[in-house]
Amino acid sequence: MGYINKTVFLNYLSCPTLGWMSKRGMLPRLEGLNNELLTLEGNNVHKLSWQLFPDAVNAQKKYLSDSAAYTQELLQNPENKTFVEASFISNGFSVRTDTLQRLDDNTWHLFEVKSGGKYKVKYVQDMTFSAMVLKKSGINVTKASLMHLANGYRLGMDSSALFKTLDCSEKVELRLGEYLNISDKAFEELESEKMPEPYLKRSCKNCPVFDNCMGKDIKNHIFDLPRLSVPAIEELIALGADTIDKVPEGFELTEQQQIVKNCVLSGKTYISPNLKPELDNLKEPFYYLDFESITTIMPLFPDIAPHTQLLTQFSIDKSSEIGKVDEHFEYIGDHKKDCRREIAEKLVECLGEEGSIITYANFERIAISRLAGLFPDLCDALNKIAERVVDFEIILRKNYYDINFHGRSSIKKVLPAIVPEMNYDSLEIGEGGDAAAAFAFMAMGLYDEEKIAETKKNLLKYCAQDTLAMVKIHSFLAEIVNNIS
Repeated sequence: MGYINKTVFLNYLSCPTLGWMSKRGMLPRLEGLNNELLTLEGNNVHKLSWQLFPDAVNAQKKYLSDSAAYTQELLQNPENKTFVEASFISNGFSVRTDTLQRLDDNTWHLFEVKSGGKYKVKYVQDMTFSAMVLKKSGINVTKASLMHLANGYRLGMDSSALFKTLDCSEKVELRLGEYLNISDKAFEELESEKMPEPYLKRSCKNCPVFDNCMGKDIKNHIFDLPRLSVPAIEELIALGADTIDKVPEGFELTEQQQIVKNCVLSGKTYISPNLKPELDNLKEPFYYLDFESITTIMPLFPDIAPHTQLLTQFSIDKSSEIGKVDEHFEYIGDHKKDCRREIAEKLVECLGEEGSIITYANFERIAISRLAGLFPDLCDALNKIAERVVDFEIILRKNYYDINFHGRSSIKKVLPAIVPEMNYDSLEIGEGGDAAAAFAFMAMGLYDEEKIAETKKNLLKYCAQDTLAMVKIHSFLAEIVNNIS
């Protein structure tokens, strides 16, 4: 059944049931192009970090047990001062460290390499688990450093410029005692044949197995209330209210949360009287705009920082009347270069000077404003375009609610409920993260010419589906308004 690794232990701290399930491989597997990209880039960053320790001994072996045995062999030689990929197994726990350095007093300095661009609490949790397993193995960690990516790094710079090192020794020391104290209980519960009994708590909200655990066979869970705060979740749990119908009368809810509750209790769809004037405020011709972008850990092109978001393509449907597409514009960038300038120019060309530009969420408006900041000669034109952008998600969120939305308003949640004949299932690329990863793989030179042509065709189809979805949603809401009138 394996050892208790970092993921299992930290899942256990969040929820013993989740930890027990993760140790047995019962959690959903992360799949898809986006996960492949994250794994690839994470591995590359770790290998680049090794260059900062040129005298380090690599203890990595294919299997954990072999790596742990080899690590112990290497430790016996006092001339070995620094290790990368050193592995340890002790008392049922296991860990593979990024970099471990022997200090003069025979204590140790632990380095944790992360692909993020800033400090996060979860990084300290990771380091503390490593320090705990090392402590159980007789390795005393007195220094713990986080190595995360530096914003000043640019393509072609030396690896020493890629990382920023942050001393987290005190933070790790504060947590270490707690982890050691709970480790015996954790081992006992995680090794038990009996799964720990789950109970409702705030961390259930984003749990990957919620629908098959505390949320199983429960309709209209309190987590369907949008933007429910942590104190509100905890108070409702304390009151024994796991479903919306059990939320006490008079419990403080936001206006949107109250709408959701009313719809659940009445079984009716909410239609605001403000829906018609909001739709009437949209000006013809209608432009439905959707962007796709990539954010890679390592910069793909010169003069770009790590984790920089780059626009890669757009789709525009132009309509002179609701529900009718007169023209379709689309663009996908050259995967070998930064195409933001071309995108900015094409937007000015395609979007004209009049008419509402309808998007879903606020990303497009923000992206256009960023383009305006990048290209001063296009600034005025782009800012005028940004002023015409209307966020359709906000209109829908304020004025229309179907209980099948389950408290969400994203296009992927809304579309099946109101335009059930339209979905993304038939597309080769049907999810934003996978679309971004596919473009990144092209930019990294991992696809041949045939694969590139096929991928670009699929990416254009995916982006076009988003704009057509907005056309359909607009038509649906306009028909509702007309029927009421």
